Amino acid sequence: MSQALEIEFKNMLSPDEYQTLYQALRCRDLTPIKQENIYFDTKDGKLENKKIGLRVRITDNYVHLTMKQPHRDGKLETTEKLTTDQGRIIKETGHIPVAGKLKDILNKQDIALNDLIIIGHFKTTRYEQKWQKNLIVLDHVQFKHFEDYELEMEVPEVEQGAIDFQQLLDYYKIPKRASKQKIVRMKRHQPLYTF
Repeated sequence: MSQALEIEFKNMLSPDEYQTLYQALRCRDLTPIKQENIYFDTKDGKLENKKIGLRVRITDNYVHLTMKQPHRDGKLETTEKLTTDQGRIIKETGHIPVAGKLKDILNKQDIALNDLIIIGHFKTTRYEQKWQKNLIVLDHVQFKHFEDYELEMEVPEVEQGAIDFQQLLDYYKIPKRASKQKIVRMKRHQPLYTF
């Protein structure tokens, strides 16, 4: 199990802005990370009520079970590495067979593994690029009803991160647009913005 404080800034992109950044960041030279994201909650939404997200992310190289909990400066991210077989079982059955230490965290929230159901899923094509002390993430997300594009910047601390993110937007003349977490967008029937 690993735990880390995730501090990130996000901005929704138009398809043209996505293409501009794709070219500028030389994403064609990067290997895309293809992700399948499966989100869980209880039938009565206990995790959502506590503003907690729980997902399994499956790629060609890893399977991770991740819980994101609110934190003053961002999100506390707790991750358990799972095997490829465990990922396959989750996709086939809709149940999480093992959760390591995350099981204990769920139990403290009064939630058993058997209480969890799949509430949605989507696919992401991701490009990651180091920029100064930050990580730039360019996502093309394919939800059930629509697709969208998002820029994320993961930063080591809030104040300088906010400055760096704004400078990046300004440099590429991208308007600041509020984003919502992917788990929220996943439940929508329309994108946040129409371009």
